[in-house]
Amino acid sequence: MKKIRYYLGRIKNMSFKEFFKTIGKIHQRSGKSRIYLFFDMLYCSYKYLAGYTDYFLFYFEDLPNEKRKTYITRGVNNGYLKTLNNPEYYHFFRNKIEFNQKFKEFVNRDFLDLRKTNLEKFTKFVKKHNVIMVKPVDQSGGANVEKIVIDPQTNIAKLYEVLKSTKQYLVEDYVKQHKEMNRLCKASVNTLRIVTVRKEGHTTVMLRAIRIGNGICDVDNFHSGGMYTLFSDKGVITKPAMDREGKLFTVHPTSKVPITGFQIPYYQEAIQMALKASEKIPQVGLVGWDIAITDKGPVLIEGNELPGYDIYQSKIHLSETKEGLKPFFDEVIYGTKKD
Repeated sequence: MKKIRYYLGRIKNMSFKEFFKTIGKIHQRSGKSRIYLFFDMLYCSYKYLAGYTDYFLFYFEDLPNEKRKTYITRGVNNGYLKTLNNPEYYHFFRNKIEFNQKFKEFVNRDFLDLRKTNLEKFTKFVKKHNVIMVKPVDQSGGANVEKIVIDPQTNIAKLYEVLKSTKQYLVEDYVKQHKEMNRLCKASVNTLRIVTVRKEGHTTVMLRAIRIGNGICDVDNFHSGGMYTLFSDKGVITKPAMDREGKLFTVHPTSKVPITGFQIPYYQEAIQMALKASEKIPQVGLVGWDIAITDKGPVLIEGNELPGYDIYQSKIHLSETKEGLKPFFDEVIYGTKKD
């Protein structure tokens, strides 16, 4: 009954314009008829709780049902979140200032809350840190996150008023990333996304990924032009990076540094930081941690209480069997492999 209610709710809130647009894209890449794709997508949405975006991203048109059932889809991921994450504690992750305060030992950088900071304190801060990162308190996806360089011509008083007017209340010392990470892409801080599950006093690392800027934007976020790929347990990138449009990169488009084979510095320390951070709020057991690498080691950028499941299972990053990660997640979260 719950599955039927979920299914009907998804249909009610679905964008039919995007639905049929997605069918067109899949038709172009696969050659399969739109009628077949229409009914197959409806089938997958009920059977596997897969939205049309899931169907598109995971190339479901090419997969038999035995493979499809191994994927973490939107509905499956919602089940994980209901099992592991208590929404009453989400404010620690959604409010970036609260997050910095709660995880200060891992954040390891100066920051200000402009709602509680006068012009005099702001002026002292930006003179001490001549490169700053400004962010809204409660937005995600890299929206309105800016890198600002303070120089002698900067009108600090005007900047102070502008940031308050745009509600970019969080002002942080800019993270100076490790020279190797800077070599990969210097326009943005390139972060590791480490997904953990905390259950019954034990934390398991579920995913190791690296997000890389495109060399143009100030952020590495996937939804802001960046790309991502996975790295091995030895900290080596073994497969191409992929952007939101599905383009693959074995070499960075602007720095020309090879992506595949790149060795990530301090990766073991970053994993340990994610494991320790997961202990702080056990009521939120499924978290995606974004960690930057500096010359002195890892620093925590933020935690995501609703970590995206799409990057776990892109076609290029799956094993040769083309199976998703649902069996692994089910085993860790439920203690059994669910159908």
